Amino acid sequence: MNLTFKTILYYLVIAILVFSVGGVVAYRLISEEIAAETDYYMSHSLDIIEYRLKRAVERGYSLENRFNTNQLKVNELAVAPVDTNIHFSDTLAMHPHLNQLEMMRKLQVNRQIAGKNFEITMIDVIIEDSDIYESVVKIIVRLFALFTLVMIIGTFLMSHRLLKPFKETLNRIRKFNVQDPSPIQLPRTSTSEFKQLNTILSEMSGRAQKEYQALKKFSENASHEMQTPLAIASGKLDLLTDSDLSEEQFSLVMSAQQSLKRLSQLGQSLSLLTKIENNEFTISEKTDFSEMVEDSLSNFKEFFEMKGLDLKTNIKKGVKIDLNAHLGAILLNNLINNSIKHNIEGGSVEVHLDEHHLRFRNTGAKPTMPTNQLFNRFEKNGTNSDSSGLGLAIVKEICDYHSIKIDYTYDDKHQIDITF
Repeated sequence: MNLTFKTILYYLVIAILVFSVGGVVAYRLISEEIAAETDYYMSHSLDIIEYRLKRAVERGYSLENRFNTNQLKVNELAVAPVDTNIHFSDTLAMHPHLNQLEMMRKLQVNRQIAGKNFEITMIDVIIEDSDIYESVVKIIVRLFALFTLVMIIGTFLMSHRLLKPFKETLNRIRKFNVQDPSPIQLPRTSTSEFKQLNTILSEMSGRAQKEYQALKKFSENASHEMQTPLAIASGKLDLLTDSDLSEEQFSLVMSAQQSLKRLSQLGQSLSLLTKIENNEFTISEKTDFSEMVEDSLSNFKEFFEMKGLDLKTNIKKGVKIDLNAHLGAILLNNLINNSIKHNIEGGSVEVHLDEHHLRFRNTGAKPTMPTNQLFNRFEKNGTNSDSSGLGLAIVKEICDYHSIKIDYTYDDKHQIDITF
């Protein structure tokens, strides 16, 4: 959920609370105001009734027909009233138009007028609480709907403007490449928080670029410098083999040469893995993979013959895929070398290629570990001292780099499937 939707949800939750409390407060205020206005109207009407009652008494008119109605009762008292205060209360009375009992407001007071004592009772229609409640709910619901609509539209418009620099910053970061030595260009903004973010990101990206370049230079120099003493040591061992050595000494020299060779291959393999992980290779649009597979198999023809392996191929012509040619050659060389090295004398190797996948299938001893672990670095199937444990790891890295799926299975033969 993005920031805009979260902001809207938070505002809606706050609005629900505010409108709920506001509805209760509005209901009470309206109820009190209506009651106060009704009491004021009845008090004013009482003054008029007292004046008319005084004139009727002075002129000797009959009070019963003139003042006793459904909403007004005037009763003459035998004794003088003690309490002359006005008393308001709610009561149930017959509604003059609905012909049913309704809640009404009642005024009751005792008065001495023109030497006579009277009890005056007035009732008047008042708006019911249920009517006030329904009106308040309707108002609150309409206001909330209007508020929600305005808030959603306003939030999207404001967020589009306010968050535009932030979104542009994210887009620049997404395109940032640590291999590019030029500093990252972030958008200008007047928002202080975004300015701080851009400053921090610029500093971090600059440090990352410097550290990457330093590490790259160190790796390249270390790999290159390591090869020189290894080549010198290998050359001197070659000279020793030409001298008069005993069988035991000759065996030790050959063992040392093999160790130096493995060390050289290990350095080259680790350097290659580092370059792949750092995305230092470009992917060409289309590479003729069929031709590449045939060329690679042709380069290993003598090795197949030396081990007496039966090579069977089914390679479709014209298969082209998005692939870096250099990495593609390394991938095929490792797979072919793996199918030969881990095969048996007089075994077989099957290579199949079509538009959708490449398959290597070869005889060999049963794996001593789960096949999915053989793609891990320095994992070896068995105790083959000639293996560095990086061949299939490099194959996996190259496949991942090109978003290609690779699977290793074993039934009666080893099988590697690469799906394009």
